[in-house]
Amino acid sequence: MKYLIISLLAFVTFVSCKEDGFNYQMYKPVLDDVDSVYLSATDKMLIADGQARLDFIVEAYRRVRLNSGKDSMLFIDYRQLPSGSLKIMEERSGTEVGMRYSTTTIPFDTVKFHAELGGVKSATEPVALRAIPALPPKVYVDVIFHVWELNTAHTTYDPSSYQPVPYEKLQETIDYINQVVNNKVGHSPNGASANIEFRLAAKNAAGLALAQPGYNRITYSDNIKVNPLATSFALNDYIATINATTATYIWNPNNYLNIHVLPYGPNSALSTAYPAKQLPPAQGESLILGIAGIATGTNDFTLAYASACAALPRTVFFPGFERKVEAFRFIGMFYGLYTPVYTNTRLYSDYCFDTRKFDGQDARNSYSFATKVSTDGDKYITDNAMDDIRYPTLLTSLTADQVTRLRAVMARCPGRMNSKNQ
Repeated sequence: MKYLIISLLAFVTFVSCKEDGFNYQMYKPVLDDVDSVYLSATDKMLIADGQARLDFIVEAYRRVRLNSGKDSMLFIDYRQLPSGSLKIMEERSGTEVGMRYSTTTIPFDTVKFHAELGGVKSATEPVALRAIPALPPKVYVDVIFHVWELNTAHTTYDPSSYQPVPYEKLQETIDYINQVVNNKVGHSPNGASANIEFRLAAKNAAGLALAQPGYNRITYSDNIKVNPLATSFALNDYIATINATTATYIWNPNNYLNIHVLPYGPNSALSTAYPAKQLPPAQGESLILGIAGIATGTNDFTLAYASACAALPRTVFFPGFERKVEAFRFIGMFYGLYTPVYTNTRLYSDYCFDTRKFDGQDARNSYSFATKVSTDGDKYITDNAMDDIRYPTLLTSLTADQVTRLRAVMARCPGRMNSKNQ
């Protein structure tokens, strides 16, 4: 009986609790909550060609009083506010532009934007308009992929896990490089076309037709090891082999872009060197910044891996489901382009004024997200073809200044002067 009474008391206590005493409703913002609005136009300049565009980043905040007595600004998801609450205005024309902006005209030298939410305005974001850059003359570059494949007779070869590079991947790589450098897929605010066609070389160094254009398979085994007693292969094994027989592994750099596909990942330093020398500037030309050496002639380069070859990690060719083979970053390095990121060990300029740059040591710049805080403090989405392929990014565009630098290196830096008019 005692247990029955206790059970009845527990039941009465439970049913006597007021259901509305437990309010677990999630916070939902209203317009009156908005105390601050942030707007980033994602760039400071915009080419007026109708393709380049600004993709605005908007953030809203409300002020709350903490138990400590201090005020703090808390993030609000403005997308939960009534439809039409957010307005992004171009101030000089007085027009509402939406979350994206592009133009084919230059009515002002600078357009100015602000965001509005519930009567609260963001700071004004000015963006300079740029004329469409002149399209440079079209040139062609013959590409030869030297693909290193492990001998199937080697003791470490495992047919269940080893993946040879399919020839189709080489074709896909070239196709996407051409789309990127010719601005076919991106909408970068300062994106431009280099008007370069990279193509798989039709003939080998002896002038004979290649059965598979652009493809030179190199089968390797223990014979390439610098140290015969080593239990694994080292990068220097491949480099030493290339440098010992350059006629075989480095086809004339004046006629080919030599790309060695090596069995490493993208986080490996494959020793692709930047240009060391440039021809003296002709009438109307300027020195290419960041290249200290002055060449005496077009053949003033060392026929060696470090100065006459680009290198690709083979893992680039296996990017994952529905992802492009994004290889241009490594090609861009060979032609003198830098990645637009600052670190505590390399605070360099990439010599391109119109690239958005971010500090890799800034805690706000997580490598898990494509949104970055630039060195000028504004947020933007990384979309430059020279960004690091290991992290989220779009890798779709070169800027107009990068195109100018790329074309200058290709025309004036020995070892890189491999473009043709047809």
